Amino acid sequence: MGQFTESNDLLGDAAGLRKRLNEDGYLFVRELLPREEVLDLRRQILEFCREAGWLIEGSDLMAGLTDHAPLLEGDEEWQPVYAKLQALEAFHRLKLNADVHQLMEGLFQEPVLALPMTIARIAFPNDNERGTQPHQDWLYVGGSTETISCWGALGDVPERVGGLKLLKGSHKAGFLKPVPAMGPGGQTVAVDPELEWVQSDYRAGDLLMFKALTIHSAADNHTADTLRLSIDFRYTGQSHSITDKWLEPHFSWLGEPFSWDTLDRGWRDSPTARYWEKLPKLKIKEHEMLHAE
Repeated sequence: MGQFTESNDLLGDAAGLRKRLNEDGYLFVRELLPREEVLDLRRQILEFCREAGWLIEGSDLMAGLTDHAPLLEGDEEWQPVYAKLQALEAFHRLKLNADVHQLMEGLFQEPVLALPMTIARIAFPNDNERGTQPHQDWLYVGGSTETISCWGALGDVPERVGGLKLLKGSHKAGFLKPVPAMGPGGQTVAVDPELEWVQSDYRAGDLLMFKALTIHSAADNHTADTLRLSIDFRYTGQSHSITDKWLEPHFSWLGEPFSWDTLDRGWRDSPTARYWEKLPKLKIKEHEMLHAE
C-alpha cells in the first residue's frame, strides 16, 4: 500500500491544490485543524465512553483503551453516547475552522458551504469484518458530484489502528453502481485492481479531503484494545446543489434525541448554531439514493 501525498507544500496555491485534487482524487494536509482543539474534543468524547463503561477501568482516558464487545452504529447501547457527542458545540464547530474554509473557497473558487450534517465514528477493535467497505460518498450524500468529503482522526492514529484509506485516481471512473455488503452503509463497489490504495498514519489535526466519487474504505484496526475516533464532514460551493437530508443531524431518523432543537439547545446563541440558515438561498433537492440490487 502506498502513502498519501502530503499537500502542505501547496497551501496558498489554490490552482496547485485544484490540479492535485483533480488528478489524484484527494488532498492530505498535515495539521490543518488545530491540534489542541481536536484533542480537547477527543477528551470530551472519551469521557462519554468512560461513563458508558466502554473503557478499561483505571486506564489513561486519552489512550481510548477498551475491553468492551464491539458495538455497531445504531445499537441501543450506542445511541445515548452518540446523542451526547452530537450535542457538543465543539464537535460541530470544528468543520467551520477558518483555514479549512479558506482552502475550500480556493478549491471551489466561490463562497462555500459546510454541510450541516457532521459524523463521528467510534470504531471498536476486533470488529474488522463489520468495517466500512469500499464505497463512494456521492451515493449517500447526493447533490453535486463535486462535493468534497473531509476525514480527520480525533487523536493520533498510526496505521496499525486503521484510519481511512482510499483508491488513488478512482474518481475518474465516474459513479459506480453499488452491490450489497456487510458493514456501515450495507453497500460496496467494485475496485479497479490496477489502481493503488494509499494510506498514512494520522496525527491529531491532519485532514484528508477527497472527491465524492473517490473510492475509500476503513483500514483494519490491528490492535486488540484501542478505539478509533474520527470526524467526517463535507463542503461544496454555494452555487452547487445539496440534498435535504444533509441539513439534518446525523441519525435524525431516530427521532427527538437527534433533532437540532434538542442538540443545539445549550448553544443556540453560538455562531455555530443553524449557520446555514443565514446564507443566501441554497439549492436544495430531495435525496434519492440508489440501492444495491
